[in-house]
Amino acid sequence: MELTRELGKKIINETRKLIDENIIIVNKNAIIIASTDPTRIDKFHEGAQMTIQNNSVTLLTEDHIQTMKGIRPGVNLPISINNTVIGVIGITGNPQEIIPFASLMQKMTELLIQENIYIQENEWHARALETYFLEWIQMDDIPNEFLHRGELLGITLSPPFRCSIVSLNGNHIQAKTVDDVLKLFRLKLNCPVIRWGNSRLILITEEVHPQAIVNLQHQLQSAQNYIQSTLHVSFSIGIGTSINTYQIKESFQKANKALSIGRENNMTYYEDLLLEVCLDDIKTDIRHEFLDKIISKFKNEDALMNTLKIYLKNNMNLTETATELHIHINTLHYRLNRIKQLTGLNPKHTYSIALFYTAFYFLDNYTK
Repeated sequence: MELTRELGKKIINETRKLIDENIIIVNKNAIIIASTDPTRIDKFHEGAQMTIQNNSVTLLTEDHIQTMKGIRPGVNLPISINNTVIGVIGITGNPQEIIPFASLMQKMTELLIQENIYIQENEWHARALETYFLEWIQMDDIPNEFLHRGELLGITLSPPFRCSIVSLNGNHIQAKTVDDVLKLFRLKLNCPVIRWGNSRLILITEEVHPQAIVNLQHQLQSAQNYIQSTLHVSFSIGIGTSINTYQIKESFQKANKALSIGRENNMTYYEDLLLEVCLDDIKTDIRHEFLDKIISKFKNEDALMNTLKIYLKNNMNLTETATELHIHINTLHYRLNRIKQLTGLNPKHTYSIALFYTAFYFLDNYTK
């Protein structure tokens, strides 16, 4: 462990709350890396060198100034981690006045460094898990060596299991928010939870008995309610299929599909996507031909396209659709009638609704 300038600044900002004196942080080479007096940064401190060598508190008086380089009267305290001195915290002032605060300052500094080490280790572990899972979903054959590496990272599952994806809603999600959600999911589900990008998490749960999916649903719902009420964070969940091998790619892909199709703030199971599963088997040229017939006459009219999409999302409820679009209900009627005129399909009829839904599904999933 080495003291960095960033960590030195953090220690200065926290410890100066305890004492109104100038403070320096010195690395193991006796170079000042942080100070309340910026003019001292990058200078050699001979008193700190003595403190490091002796691993003991050093009192520096006016007499020492005449014989030692880069010092001021005060107290130097060694910073030790795992019984190894990695630097020094120095406090300028009358040593007799400073001594009562010395041990507290030293302990606080070491606790701050331990916290920083913990954060770094967690960050390394999170990145290692994400890299591991990225490799996993690209593999067709899973060697034993790979599974052993997963065990070292805490992934000790045996098939059958399934993959779920949690996506936090909103823009500019803070990294701390994702970490807080991750911790609560681990607490509630007791399963591997992997940070996936900036706003998503991967959950891998074992299917140990026939009621596993029911239990998973209850656990996810409980976790969702708790996290939303505790952190005021909303999110959606896509749940993949159960698989009987270590080839998790299929479950991940289906979880991703469920997430992309599901409604915001909801849990969506791939098994429930009956129509979507059928639509996925339709050939590309047929999809394009279908889109051309259904929406080509108004696909460039954003107001009509958005109106129809919101109308379908709200299950053809006119009041809810008009409210979400911030338009008068008469305007909504006009737009729906305009769509009918252009396509010959009445958005209020079941058959037309099925066609429009299919068209939007193709647009959202196969034309991006």
